[in-house]
Amino acid sequence: MVVKPLEEMLSPIIKNRDEIISESLSKDESLLIERIKQQKKEMLSERVSPFLFELVRPEIVESWIRSYYYGLDPFNFRDGPVLDKPEFEELVSKEDSFIKAADLYIHKLKTMLSDTNYLILLTDEHGVFLRVVIGNRKVLEHVNKKFHLAPGVVWTEETVGTCSHVMCRLLKNPIQLCGPEFYSQIFYDAACSSAPILDTHGNLAGSLTIVSPFSCHQNPHSLALAVSTAWAIQNEMQLALNRELLSVTLEAADEAMITVNKSGVITRANLKARKILNCLDKDIIGINVEAVLGVQTLINSVLETGKPVLDADIEILNSEQKLYLRSAQPVKDHCGKTFGCVLTLRRIDRGRRMGGQVGGLKTRFTFDKIIGTSAQLARSINMAKKFARLDANILIQGESGTGKEVFAQAIHNESRPDGPFIAINCAAIPKTLIESELFGYEGGAFTGAERQGRPGKIELANGGTLFLDEIGDMPLELQPVFLRVLEEKKVMRVGGSRYIPVDFRLITATNKNLLDLVKENLFRQDLYYRLEAFKINIPPLRERGPDIIRLAKHFIDTIAKKQHLPAPALSNAAIFHLLKYNWPGNIRQLENAMLYAVNTSSDGVIKPEDLPEEISGTSVSHDKVDADFKLKPTRSIQNNLSIKEMEIVMIIQTLLQTRNNISEAANILGMSRSTLYRKVKEYNLLDEIRTKT
Repeated sequence: MVVKPLEEMLSPIIKNRDEIISESLSKDESLLIERIKQQKKEMLSERVSPFLFELVRPEIVESWIRSYYYGLDPFNFRDGPVLDKPEFEELVSKEDSFIKAADLYIHKLKTMLSDTNYLILLTDEHGVFLRVVIGNRKVLEHVNKKFHLAPGVVWTEETVGTCSHVMCRLLKNPIQLCGPEFYSQIFYDAACSSAPILDTHGNLAGSLTIVSPFSCHQNPHSLALAVSTAWAIQNEMQLALNRELLSVTLEAADEAMITVNKSGVITRANLKARKILNCLDKDIIGINVEAVLGVQTLINSVLETGKPVLDADIEILNSEQKLYLRSAQPVKDHCGKTFGCVLTLRRIDRGRRMGGQVGGLKTRFTFDKIIGTSAQLARSINMAKKFARLDANILIQGESGTGKEVFAQAIHNESRPDGPFIAINCAAIPKTLIESELFGYEGGAFTGAERQGRPGKIELANGGTLFLDEIGDMPLELQPVFLRVLEEKKVMRVGGSRYIPVDFRLITATNKNLLDLVKENLFRQDLYYRLEAFKINIPPLRERGPDIIRLAKHFIDTIAKKQHLPAPALSNAAIFHLLKYNWPGNIRQLENAMLYAVNTSSDGVIKPEDLPEEISGTSVSHDKVDADFKLKPTRSIQNNLSIKEMEIVMIIQTLLQTRNNISEAANILGMSRSTLYRKVKEYNLLDEIRTKT
């Protein structure tokens, strides 16, 4: 919505009024009102051309004319139609979230305007009154004498003619009307200020109007108050949607998740969290986390320092139960200030414990579960299968979010499926903690150490696989110690005096160029050559062509199943945007985008407007996208795409590659120009290609 200047929104009768509200109109205002009345009468009787009308805004004059042709008599007002009770109740149920967001601010506005001669009106996008709040008895009596005004009444241009909330809905802009600017004579003593309320997609949700039955009781500030209240309602609607999306996301998660604010108070807890905390019969929202988990220094550290904590055990207050803290991730605002954290928890299975630690993470992925058939991905999978047969270190390289851990799990399940899979992210653990996390420690090795000691990740990986993600972030001082472990297959705990034999397969991963780090003396050369003997490069999502659509459909089906929803289909226009986008966050970003799309789509179809703004909007640099989009059209698109989807993907890829050169694209696709034009039109791609490339 493009908001017009204040000068254009105000009624010309009120525009130059003194800020101090008078109990009567000034002489100039009265003369202006009489002139407008006379010219309006002459115009409606077709004695004066509407083009010569200079006293009132053109859009108001145009509305008068439409009202006249609707058959409305400006001197004989007829009440608007009223929805029957079942129909209105159904509408209220449908608009529940809108009404709840509005009620909070209507109540505040009512308090501000108490004992004044004002009304507050809330309508839906079709002009149906949802709320009618009357300031005092004097206004109530005045209104009841003139017309029926109550929830369920429908006021539109067709039913009552020109009025402020009608114009506000038509123009999608704030507006103020006074006296004879209204179409019907019954409103000539009134003044109204209306502002539109837009939903989270920018569509009209309704309008808010401040009404004075006495026109002398409004000034420019009345319109400003209506606008600020409408904006507050819009923000509340967005916050409510964000809260709902967060709740849906938490409930859809596979693990127990708790959100905690800066003060340590629990603000969200999904069903899995309430189960493992034995809190199904009580509400833990609003309770301090220490009252549920006991004093937890790790969680306090995250809230104070803003640094995440991963893979740790915590003991529950007054209980023998221990939980595995998968992660405690800080939540920060745009300034980097920590205002809470998200805890991901798991109950420790005693059958899989070793010295109080979890024996390994559950591995879900095998090579046959990796989705995609692009040539680049197929090469990576074939190479990984070959390397999996060798008992050697493997280095996986790829951008963040490309699925490096998926490959690591697949290699583990191919080579050591019966052993534990131990994963650690070297970039996510503070330098002060990573040594004890990797090597473990003996009891009393340092302040805060557990009395019985604790095995490290290397020790826990015995008989299985150790996966070190972001290996390039391993502290330089730890690298020679780790290199010795690789060479001797023995590890010594921090504070210990004995070596413990270990047998594990090492898989490392990075999104950095390790050789560049070696040249900058940030990574040891001898460790690099120990790791890089068998390298696997994972292609970024933008280079995988039709795999983008296969993965999107897979995520849609999975998310819909978890949420017990019918899986929506991808529209052709949405497919265009998915293929066009550069995917800097790769597969992880695509999964999050589909989670968003499934929960915002309607009518069983995901359209471009259902995708996150950075994918469907203009925030992405299309020059960069075009430069990076190097897909080659191929006719070997298979797997779970229909024949129609295959053709759409090939056409979009080719047009993007040729920068919409129809002749060149038709030649690559092996069809005539006319056939290509016909298919572009058939698949509704013309507008997308014109406006988005």
